[in-house]
Formats: sequence, structure tokens, C-alpha cells
Amino acid sequence: MFRFDREAIKSLPESQQAEAAALLESYESQLKDNPLLGYRPHPKQVEFHSSVLPLKAFLGGNRSGKTTAGILDDLIQAVDVDCLPAHLRPFKHYTPPFHCRIVAPDFTSTMEGVIFHKLREWAPKSQLRGGRFDKAYDKALRKMSFANGSTIDFLTFEQDLDKFGGAAKHRIHYDEEPPANIRREGLMRLIDYGGDELFTMTPLHGMSWMYDEIWEPWTRGKLEEGLVTLVDMDDNPYLDEKTKKRVLRGLSREEREARKSGRFVHFAGMIYDEFNRNMHVIPEVREVTPGSRVYVGIDPGMRHMAAVVWTYLTPEDTLVVFDELALQGHTVKQVATAIKEINMKWGQKTETGAIVSLHPDWYVVDPSARNIVHQTGRSDQMEFTDNGIVTILGQNSVTAGINRVKERLQANRLLVCANCQTLIGQFRKYRWATPTRSEDDPKEKPVKSDDHLLDALRYVVASRPYTPVEEEAWGPMNEFEKRAREELTGKTYGKRKVDKTPMGAIFA
Repeated sequence: MFRFDREAIKSLPESQQAEAAALLESYESQLKDNPLLGYRPHPKQVEFHSSVLPLKAFLGGNRSGKTTAGILDDLIQAVDVDCLPAHLRPFKHYTPPFHCRIVAPDFTSTMEGVIFHKLREWAPKSQLRGGRFDKAYDKALRKMSFANGSTIDFLTFEQDLDKFGGAAKHRIHYDEEPPANIRREGLMRLIDYGGDELFTMTPLHGMSWMYDEIWEPWTRGKLEEGLVTLVDMDDNPYLDEKTKKRVLRGLSREEREARKSGRFVHFAGMIYDEFNRNMHVIPEVREVTPGSRVYVGIDPGMRHMAAVVWTYLTPEDTLVVFDELALQGHTVKQVATAIKEINMKWGQKTETGAIVSLHPDWYVVDPSARNIVHQTGRSDQMEFTDNGIVTILGQNSVTAGINRVKERLQANRLLVCANCQTLIGQFRKYRWATPTRSEDDPKEKPVKSDDHLLDALRYVVASRPYTPVEEEAWGPMNEFEKRAREELTGKTYGKRKVDKTPMGAIFA
């Protein structure tokens, strides 16, 4: 909205002051009748309004103009086209009657305190049923009606899910991020008209469903039929610099990033905050250097996700993750088959042209793989062995394994190839669980979600793939570990000093 400085008129020559005052009074009168004349969107808002995609997300820091952009976009669609000034007409994509739903976190603070305030400020009175907001808004139905038949109804995240059913809509507009089940129900309301979704929000819930379904695909250029407009406080030309600095002062780095820039961040604390795409992600390799030692980590996770990572160790003691496998709902036999196929993919040609499969130095598996399933009397480790994948058990300490991964990241001795996108995504989302405030808090532990490839990597890193500085004796091993050791080293198991492999004493 334009702001006029009446005092500036006094600086004009006296002969021009009366004319300027009259013009200003006339324009203010027009603005009062139609506030849309005064809406001059900044460049990021123009990008948002221009899109005709079925999903538009305006992710902005506080006071970035996100709510204003959303409400104005709703009004532009709801009013008659001849009510719009020329500069806003290119943004009109629907012909009235236009039926919209606005969903906000709560009714008193957000809906009445912010949404209704914006609607009162910007809606042309001539377009409202009854000529003013109080008559156009039905408190019982929580619905706003326009003279041309357009409607906007209002719901909140606090209401039961069954309230989100009902009539078909051209648009569902979420002011702040909704729960996933409300969003899914909203999608059903858009089917009849082929409608669109609007999200105007500051991402304050950390790595939520919106991160997975909208933000992450967008950052990778894979968000189909959707637009994300990322808006910083600094993109809003109408904000005062001193006020911005005062508001942001004292915020944590994570909260500042979200509230100023509109970016998704962890609030419970990233576990691998050392991970940096620019530093730890390298281009995909074409082949594994001949003679390199290859180590594969396996997290069976049959009910959720079976995850496998392939790594090799460079002479400089840098561990490189060069491939990954993530399968859901597969049996051990199917996972073993997929592992062999990837081994073949990384195989090497012989002089005769035949391809010799990659033979990892060993496979290290989730230690729980030794547990016997009572119904079958067998373990996952046994099943892998029967299918040609002989495994050794990984270290059981989560914290110790995480520390070893962090040490490698800090020393730049852990790199991930760019083709391992799922693992890279898990690095960015892996976080500590938010503790409760009771005296019975458990030890610090990670959130168990989207971490299966990271677990597989942790088993490899915790198996200590580096050259040892001193010899150690083999520790106790079960039958499967003995078979794996003997197959890999050609030595017979026993309680004695042995020459160690370049991997060190992994069973100490």
C-alpha cells in the first residue's frame, strides 16, 4: 500500500501545492473505494502471482510479505476483472464465481488477528455482498461472500478432520504449514475444479512433511507442477532496516535462518552439522580404482527400508561412498540379488572382455541381524549368508558410531558421490530427538526417521576402516563372523596374534 507524505507537499511552490493536495485527496478517495489500486507487489510477489501451476508455495521470513501476497492473490481471483487495475490483471487466472478456503493455525490470533485484518484492508467494498465486510461475513458459517457469487470460507488446524470435507473448491490457501492429514483432505476438495494449493508460511516446524514433499524436490529441480518462491526479509522494500535488526537480535542461528530467510532448518539440532554439500559431495565416479578396498554397510530394515551403502578407502585414508541402495518391503533374498546386481555394475572388464563382479572386502550389517526370528528359527544374518552375502556384525553403540562419522566429516575424510542423493538428503535431515523436561529423560538419541542409509554408513565407519598403529588380537566372534573373517583373510580363527588387514582390528 502506498504511503503519502503530506508534509512533502509543503516543499512545493505555493502555486503547485493546492493542485498536489487536490490530486492526493482524489487518489486517497479512490484507494478507499478500491484498495487494490495501491497494491504494488515486489518482484518476488510478482513471481508468485504470475504462476498458474497447481501448487504455489511462498516461503518467507517474518514480514516478507507472504500473507499479503496470499490474500491478494485470493482477492484477485475472487473479484470482477474490471475491478482490477491494469497492473494486476495479468495475475487473474479464474473467472468468478471463485470458491476458496483459507486455513490457518488458530481462529482468534491468526484468522481474526491477521487474515481478517488483511481482508478488511484490501477487499474492495463494492465487490462484497452488502457493501462491507461485516455484512459479507457470516459468523455462523465462517464464510465471506462476494456480490458476484465468489466465496471464501475459513477453517483452522484446531478443528476436527471431518470439518475439512464438503463442497468443491477452486483453491485451498494455507497460511502457515498445515498438518499432513489436513493437506491430504484439502486435495480431495480440489478435484472437481482442478484447483490449486497456496502455501504462505515461515517454516518453523523443522524437517516436516513439507520439506520432504515440496522443499527437497524443489531444491533438486524435481518438483512437478509446483512453484516455490523463497523470500527473505530483505526482499520486502517496505521494511525499516533498524526494525529488522532489532527483531532478529538474540535469535539462534537456526531460528534466524527460518524467520529471516524462510528456509527449512532443524530446531532439535542437526546431528551431522559438519556435513556440507560443497565440501563433502563430489562428482559421481566412473569406476572404483583397481586395488581399492571396498566395504559395504547393510541395514536390513525389511519392514521399513533395506538400506545398503558401498564405500572404498583411498590411500590417503578417505572413505568415499560411491553407491547406495534403498528398497522397501523386500525380502532378504531380493535385497541380496539387488546387491549382487550393483556389484556387477561396478565390476571390471578382463582382457577377454568379460566383466568380473566387484568383490567387497567385507559386508558389515546391523548387529540386530543376528537375532533369531522365533517363527522361523533363523536370523537375517543367516538368510544373507544363504543368499551369498556373508556378513560381519557392526558395532552396537549408536553414539560411538555417530562420533566416528563426525570425526571423518570434520577431517574431510568422508566424501559422498553426487549420485547418492538419498543418503545426502538423510545427512541434512538427521537430528537429535527433542528431549522432554522430566528428570527421567533418556539419553540423547536420534529421531528414528529417514536414517537407514546413515545407519548402514555408520556400521562401515564404526568398523574402523583405517590402518592400525599397533596389532591387536581377535576378539570373540560367532560362527558367521568367523566364516566371514576366514573367507576374507584366508586365515584360521584362533586366539592369537595375527597380521592385521589394512582395516584394523574391527572386532576389538
